[in-house]
Amino acid sequence: MLNIKKLLLKRLPWISLGVIAYILTKYAQNHQDWAEKYSKSVYPLLSKTVGFVPSWVKFSVSEWLVVLVVFLLLFYIVYYVRKVIMSKGVRRMVVYRGTLGIVTICSVIYFCYTILGGINYHRYSFLSYTEYNKEENYSKEELVKLSKSLAVEMELAREKLADTDLLVQVPEVFDYYAQQAVFSMQMLSKKYPILEHSLYSTPKPVVMSKLMSHAGIHGIFVPFTFESNINVNVPVFLAPATMAHELAHQSGFMHEDEANFIAYLACKQQDDPMMLYSGFFLAFDYSISELKKVDPDKASDIMSSLSKAVQHDIEQNEQYRDKYEGVISSISRNVNDLYLKANNQSDGLNSYSDMVNLLLAEQRGIEKYN
Repeated sequence: MLNIKKLLLKRLPWISLGVIAYILTKYAQNHQDWAEKYSKSVYPLLSKTVGFVPSWVKFSVSEWLVVLVVFLLLFYIVYYVRKVIMSKGVRRMVVYRGTLGIVTICSVIYFCYTILGGINYHRYSFLSYTEYNKEENYSKEELVKLSKSLAVEMELAREKLADTDLLVQVPEVFDYYAQQAVFSMQMLSKKYPILEHSLYSTPKPVVMSKLMSHAGIHGIFVPFTFESNINVNVPVFLAPATMAHELAHQSGFMHEDEANFIAYLACKQQDDPMMLYSGFFLAFDYSISELKKVDPDKASDIMSSLSKAVQHDIEQNEQYRDKYEGVISSISRNVNDLYLKANNQSDGLNSYSDMVNLLLAEQRGIEKYN
């Protein structure tokens, strides 16, 4: 009994970090002003400090960090299972020690996650720093107009791209578009200073991209290293918008609909046709999906009126999704849904498509000021 108490006292300072993280999260949920101040003052300092060394290298540090953590976790489990089997008379103590170790590790990880990104889920919305106002209710006519206008812009960008441009592999052009994505965010920050970030770490290609494809993931921002990790197995025209999306997370905006909207705005900052096409393709994909729910016939009319090149790209994107659809992608969606709901996004995976409300807010704003 004495050993158990002694061990608990040794681990208590580390376990208490998890309690502190929980309290900070709850406080941020109920004090948005405080969360915003944290996001604008403490978070930039932490991101610059923690992300500085990983930004030196072109490979994803977080990818190999995940591999290391998984390996160590498996080693830890095997070690304690073996110890429980081999230990006679003290098995309860071994189980207690092993369990307490897991709780300690999880507490430290949870604390680091909270201060390095988790609190940002409870800050003010990005739209509050723009000239646009979000409204949850919109008419079918507005959605039709949005889908049509995005289709026009998407086709104009697509016309400037030769067919061969979309046949290249993402790794061949990765560095170029990674730099362009950072440049786009920097350009956008001139209009919206809240996006100013002293260290935009350039997006990193993921070696295990096929595994990401099976999980249905295009990109992922890892706050422990402040890296934007990109799946290079996706169709090339999806990559620039994905990069900008993850950089939006890096700038401190964690909600998926806002990251999508920021990515769309960032891609529009450039004259590069692939950047433009990627941004408009992202926005059109979500808007037309929403229109299909409201008026399938009208959505079908818009889709059928698209150029053959764009229709081919849409088909290529659907084939990519179907190719990797399976058990892993289903599990990944469920896990991501739970993760988003646990982080102040009650709509879960549907929060990605909430981007349409932001696109409509932009459309209304443009109409109002014109």
